[in-house]
Amino acid sequence: MVYLDSSALVKRYVKEAGTEELAAKLQVEESTSPAVFTSILTYAEIHATLARKFRDKSLRPKGFAHARREFDTDWAFGLTIINLETSILASVRTLVREFPLKGSDAIHLASALWLLHSTQLRSQARVGTGELVFVTSDKKLGRAAVRNRLKVFDPQSRS
Repeated sequence: MVYLDSSALVKRYVKEAGTEELAAKLQVEESTSPAVFTSILTYAEIHATLARKFRDKSLRPKGFAHARREFDTDWAFGLTIINLETSILASVRTLVREFPLKGSDAIHLASALWLLHSTQLRSQARVGTGELVFVTSDKKLGRAAVRNRLKVFDPQSRS
């Protein structure tokens, strides 16, 4: 299983450092587990990032339209969305106290930890699950994830 934060997922729609590494990682992961998870927060973050890249002219009009279309298709059909539930938000308070995270990053980490915990419970019920890989290009968030015993993949550090 793979959880992607926005800093990593945007590489799927915009060519930047780590784009090829993310594509390779997702190809491997999707062959063993088709579920790619992200927070509902990602919708706003990706659209905001794409709009910023369009405004600063690092994305041309056709590239901007294509990236938005590709993301919206993935959002509708390719990603498994984790909603902001009280059980997820409850751990944000602790995460931001222990780690220097922005609120949005704490939500991503809390969502991944919730996913890990829920898959461990299913595993105990013999449903079977794979390993969870937390994919981020945010260094602070990656360090916090490692400290929370998550396996982290940073596509940017591989490029």
